[in-house]
Amino acid sequence: MPRVGALAAFVAYLALLVGFLLIGQPAQYQAVIPGLWFTEAMTIALPAVFTLLVLGVALAPYLGFRRLSWKAALIAVAAAAANQPIVSFLTWMSRLALPADWVAKFDTQQRAINQIFEVHGAAFALTVTIAAPLGEEIFFRGFAFPAVSKSWGLPAAIVVSGAAFSFIHLDAVGFLGLMEIGILLAALRLWSGSIWAAIIGHAVNNGIAGGAFMLGMQDPDEEPPGWVIAVGAVLLLTAIHALVRLVRQPRSLAAEEQPARRRTGATWSLAVFWTASAIWGARFWLRLLGH
Repeated sequence: MPRVGALAAFVAYLALLVGFLLIGQPAQYQAVIPGLWFTEAMTIALPAVFTLLVLGVALAPYLGFRRLSWKAALIAVAAAAANQPIVSFLTWMSRLALPADWVAKFDTQQRAINQIFEVHGAAFALTVTIAAPLGEEIFFRGFAFPAVSKSWGLPAAIVVSGAAFSFIHLDAVGFLGLMEIGILLAALRLWSGSIWAAIIGHAVNNGIAGGAFMLGMQDPDEEPPGWVIAVGAVLLLTAIHALVRLVRQPRSLAAEEQPARRRTGATWSLAVFWTASAIWGARFWLRLLGH
C-alpha cells in the first residue's frame, strides 16, 4: 500500500489552495454562511478525503476518529480557553513589528468580521464553531500532520502543519497567533491520539473569539490590557516547555494506514463534483473581472 507522507500532503494542500480560490471565495461571495460551510467541506476537507481514497487508506483510522474520554475532552476545552492570552500576545507583537499598511488591512478585516457577526449573529457563530473545526481539523491535524510527521519527523510536522493552517487565513498580522493555535491543536491530537481533541479545542477557540466579536470586545482600535499581554507571554513560555516535553516522550500519532477497499465510484464522483465546482468558480471570476 502506498505510504501517506509529505508528498501526498503537499499535493493535497495545493489542491486545497486552488479550491479555496476557485471555489471557496466565490461561494462565500454569493452567500457567506452557506459559502463557508461549502468551503470547509469542498475545498478543505475534501482534498484529504480524496487523497486517502486514491491511496486506498481507511479514512477513520488514519484521520484519528477515535473515542475521546471526558477527561481528555475537558483538558482540550481548558487548553483552548487558556490559550487566548497567548494569541493576544502574539498578535500584539505582530502589530508592533509589521508595516503600518499591513496592520491597517488587519484592522479592516476585523471590522468586516464584526459586521458579519452583526448581520448574521448566531448563524455565523455556529458556522465558525462547527463547520470550521470539522473541515480544517480533518485536513490539518487528521491528514497533513501525521503525513508530514512520517516523512520529516514530529517537530517539523508540528511547525509545518501549523504554518500551513495559518497561511490559508491570509492574515499577515494574525499569522503567528493562528500558527500557534495550529501547533496547540496538533499537540492535542498527538497527546490524545484522537482528532476529537483537536476539533473540540478548535471549536472552543473559535467560540471564544466569536463571542468576543458578538460582545463588541474585538475593537481593533483598542489594545488588549497590559495584564493580558503579560499573562500571554508567561503562558507562551510555559506552553513551549510543555510541548518540548510532549514531543520528547515516546508517543504515536495513531494514524493507522489500514488498507480499505478502493471506492472507485465515490472517488470519481468527488473528482467530478470538485472539477465542476472549480469550473463554476473560474467562470465567476472571469465574469467579475470582465465587469
